Amino acid sequence: MSQEALVAIVVAVALIVGPLATLRALSKRAAAQTPQRPAPLESNIEAELLAQLPVLAHLTPELRQRHVERVRAFLASKRFIGCGGLEVTKEMKLVVAGLACLLVLRPHAELFPAVKAVLLYPGAFLVPVNEPDEFGLVDDEPQERIGESWQGDRVILSWEDVQAALAGDGVNVVAHEFAHQLDDESPFEGAPHLPREFNGYERWSRVMQREFERLQRHRRPPVLDPYGAESPAEFFGVATEAFIQRGADLAQHHAELYELLRDYYGFDTRDWAWSA
Repeated sequence: MSQEALVAIVVAVALIVGPLATLRALSKRAAAQTPQRPAPLESNIEAELLAQLPVLAHLTPELRQRHVERVRAFLASKRFIGCGGLEVTKEMKLVVAGLACLLVLRPHAELFPAVKAVLLYPGAFLVPVNEPDEFGLVDDEPQERIGESWQGDRVILSWEDVQAALAGDGVNVVAHEFAHQLDDESPFEGAPHLPREFNGYERWSRVMQREFERLQRHRRPPVLDPYGAESPAEFFGVATEAFIQRGADLAQHHAELYELLRDYYGFDTRDWAWSA
C-alpha cells in the first residue's frame, strides 16, 4: 500500500470517529445536566402520608418532618412481601410504614433494627402452634392470626385488619406488632428501652403492673382489649394500640397509663379521630 493511500485511510477514519466521539461527550454532558425525575411516591411522600393518615396533622411540624424521614428510611431498609396471592402496592407500603413509624418518633429512636421484612396477607392467616398450653398440650390445629411479630427478622400482618384500623377499629395490628418489636429490644418483658428522662423503670413498672392486674380483673373493660391480660408483653401491645386508636378514651379511663405512653412516644393522641 502506498503512503498516499495510507494517509487517505487515516484521514477518513478521523473524519468518522471524531464526530462520534464528540457526540458521545456531548450526550454524556447533557445527561449529567438533565435533572433526574424523582419517583412519584418519594416526591409527594408527605402529602401521600397525610392523605392516608390524616391524624398526622395533629403532630407538631418537627414531629411531622421526623416522621417523613423515618418512613423514608423504613421503606428503604425493609422488604415487603405479599403472601396468599396479595400484590403489595406502594400505598400499602406507605400505610404500614406510616403507622409503624409513629412508634419511633423519639429523637434517638432506632428504626426497628431487627426487622428485615414485612409480610402482608390479604386477611387473617393460619399458623401452626408449637407452644404447649397451660396443661402442657400442643394443639394440632393451626390458629388464625391477624398479626405476628418474630424476634428473628419479620412482622406479619393482615392487610384487611390494617385497613380496619384506618377506618376507626380499636385494634391496630401494625401498632400492636411493632410494639412487640420495641419490647424485644429490651431485656424486660412488657417494656421497651426507655429514654434517659424516665430515670429508670420505676414509674413504668408501677403503672404497667397496676393496669395489667386491673385488666385481668375486668371481664368487659371499656377501652383495653382483654387480650392484653395474657401477658405483660401483650398488655404493652394492647396499650399501645389503644393509645394510637383511642387516645381520648384511654386518657379518660386510664389517665396515668395514657400519660406514661404519651411521655414515652412523645406526642398527644387525645384529639385524634380515625375515620369510622
